[in-house]
Amino acid sequence: MEKNVYVYKCNKYDESLVELAYQEILIKPGLLDFVQEGMKVGIKVNLVGNFNPDKAATTHPILVKVLCKLLIERGAIVTIGDSPGGLFTEGILKSAYKGAGLTICEEVGAKLNYDVSTKVIKVDKHVVKNLDVSNWLLEQDALINFSKLKSHGMMALSASVKNMFGIVPGVLKPEYHYRYPNHDDFANMLIDLNEVFECKLNLVDAVIGMEGNGPTQGTPRLIGCILASSAPYPLDVVCARLIDLNIDNVYTITESIKRGKTTSFDELILNESIDDLIINDYKNILPGKSMEFSEKFKGPIGKIINPIIAKVLTVKPKVKKKECIGCKKCENICPVNAITMKDKKPIINRDKCIRCFCCQEFCPVGAMKAHKNLIVKVLTKSK
Repeated sequence: MEKNVYVYKCNKYDESLVELAYQEILIKPGLLDFVQEGMKVGIKVNLVGNFNPDKAATTHPILVKVLCKLLIERGAIVTIGDSPGGLFTEGILKSAYKGAGLTICEEVGAKLNYDVSTKVIKVDKHVVKNLDVSNWLLEQDALINFSKLKSHGMMALSASVKNMFGIVPGVLKPEYHYRYPNHDDFANMLIDLNEVFECKLNLVDAVIGMEGNGPTQGTPRLIGCILASSAPYPLDVVCARLIDLNIDNVYTITESIKRGKTTSFDELILNESIDDLIINDYKNILPGKSMEFSEKFKGPIGKIINPIIAKVLTVKPKVKKKECIGCKKCENICPVNAITMKDKKPIINRDKCIRCFCCQEFCPVGAMKAHKNLIVKVLTKSK
């Protein structure tokens, strides 16, 4: 079990500052020692869509560019890629790379992946047996997972473990939500993906994160650091600590602990304290365990009361009709067909909804929210 996490405090995306950061958290600890002359190294960024870097929805291009430079200096052949949600085409990728500013990485000799071919591979993991993957990943000798710290409607936290969902081609992602509608199973699927593609290096862009209606329509928030580790699991624990998010509310962390992948924050080894970085008023989404009461009451009365309590306290997607533009993206992306349009506005069938929050994640104007009623807000002291 990896317990080492390296932190560098950095409050802006300045190339010279990032170079100093990488010297401390990558070069000195030897995290780049795996790189060999001629090695094909793929950087799996967070490229959730065509978002300007200032939106804080994607891995910042300056961080990626400086990393590419270091890798290429060591003789690596570097390819950057991801699979945004929705259609997975060369045109979509071109637009997303340009919008996210990642084209600057070509200046130092890195390549941007435009291969949209896919392959099904057989695996034998905790929940995943057959896995749809983007072919470009299979062509690499080593992978680097470079995520962005964000709030997330379904998983509460989008960081290192969640970022590997991008190995699944965008158009097939709703199918995985359908296959694994249970939050624990979905978290275990994400852990399985990290096991199949065991990245040599994992980094988190936590200079500016996203709070609130994440992972695409939230608000940028200064956090002030870059994180690195040889494993993704301890990074998520530290990320949760940074934004004052109880790990019991993060499915990927609780399931990782159950599987012996990581441990509590107090047992991790950090190169320096993060106490001065912790944000106590970070606007988190808590869809998770503290709001699930399926086993709160036992016996016959529990069968009656538990579903009622769960229905009242469960965080769920809800549309703000005044903000909705009637584009139908939510209807088209829903893996269980729980959304229909009426008078150009989405109607959610709550009996069908599996709370995957795909509709919320891919709403282009942020009209679909992760809705918490007043009781949930009081219980979680969230805003």
